[in-house]
Amino acid sequence: MKVLSVAGPSNSGKTTVVARLAARLSDRGTVGTMKRLTHEPDIDTDGKDTARHREAGSVRTVGVTDDGDWFGTGDRWTLEDMLNDFARECDYALVEGFSESRLPKVSLGDRSAAPPVVATAADADDLALGEVTDIIETLPSYETPASLVAKTRVSLESVDHEGVATATVPVAELAPTDDVTARVDAANRRLRSVDGICEARVHHQQSLFDELDDVVHLVVLADDTARANEAIGEALGRLFTAA
Repeated sequence: MKVLSVAGPSNSGKTTVVARLAARLSDRGTVGTMKRLTHEPDIDTDGKDTARHREAGSVRTVGVTDDGDWFGTGDRWTLEDMLNDFARECDYALVEGFSESRLPKVSLGDRSAAPPVVATAADADDLALGEVTDIIETLPSYETPASLVAKTRVSLESVDHEGVATATVPVAELAPTDDVTARVDAANRRLRSVDGICEARVHHQQSLFDELDDVVHLVVLADDTARANEAIGEALGRLFTAA
C-alpha cells in the first residue's frame, strides 16, 4: 500500500487535494482515505441507538446498513491502527493532516511540515496532480503481516496451501550489513525455491512512526504448517547470520 499525507493550514485545500488524488488513483487500485480530527467526531446523534451504545461504555461503535455502508466511532484508534487496517485491502492510503508525522506528504500553504515532503504548492489548484500521482507510485510500500498474507493468498488463487507462518523482526537485531535490501531479496529468493513452499514474501518495512523501528516481515504459505514454520526458521537464521 502506498501512503501519502496532505498537510497544510485550514482552507489551504487539503480535502480538495485528497478528493482529486482519490479520483485519479481509484483507476489504478483500491483507495482508502482518512482525516485527522481536532475535535470529538460528531456522528452519534443524541438519543439514537449508536449514541446509547457509546454512552453505555462501548469504546468502538459501528453502524452497518443492508447495502454494506457503514460508519464508526471509537477511542484509542491511532494513525498506525488505521494504516494497518487499510493495508489489508487498499492499494493506496491518502491521509489528510498529520503534518508532524513521518508520512510522505504534500505540503500546502505556508505552514511548515515535517519531512519527507514530496511536493509543495500554495493551494490545491496550484498542485501538479499528475506529478504527485506519479510520485506516489515510487513511494515505499506500507505492509503488515496480515496484508502480506492477504495479498499472497490472492496471488495463489487456485494453488492448494494449508500452512501459513509469519514473523516480524526489528532490522536493528539482524546481522550487521550495509544493504538490508539485498539481504531481504536473498531471503525472498531462497524461500521461494524451497520444496513445499507455495509462496513467500519478505518485506523491509521502513517505520513511519518515531516510536517504532524499521522491521522485516516474513510470510510463508506452504503445503502444511510445519513446513511453513520450518522455512520461516531457516530464513530467520540467514537474516541473523552475517553473509
